[in-house]
Amino acid sequence: PEQPPIPSARPSPPAASSKTADEKRGTADGQDLSAQAASKGKRQNEAGTAAEDNYRGDVFRKLGSVNRTLPPSLQLAARNNAVVKFVIGRKGNINKLRILETSGSAAFDQAALGIIRKAAPFPSIPPQAASASLEFETEIGPF
Repeated sequence: PEQPPIPSARPSPPAASSKTADEKRGTADGQDLSAQAASKGKRQNEAGTAAEDNYRGDVFRKLGSVNRTLPPSLQLAARNNAVVKFVIGRKGNINKLRILETSGSAAFDQAALGIIRKAAPFPSIPPQAASASLEFETEIGPF
């Protein structure tokens, strides 16, 4: 396999200002430090995002483990899946719970909310997550 060419160092342009070499070095060092600080912040943000993504997976796994079987009479009454929106607080409690899109059956919608309530409490949100609460949406239904 061919190796990519190695970039060669570019000669630096002659100094046009009266700044000393130390002053120039200080500017470059300062830029490097700010770049390092920005990189560190980005890594911390990525860690928070990864923790949040893992947490979301944990929540949906817990929802999947709850018995979601609804009586056939309720399933037949639904014209669509219900879309449920809920917010989980830092300690894993449900802060908000509502139907975002109805199934077409009030009884089925209430049963869908009951499935979410049955799964609670959820695990605590990890401290690395940026938010103190997280929002979720999921479909529940026979379709």
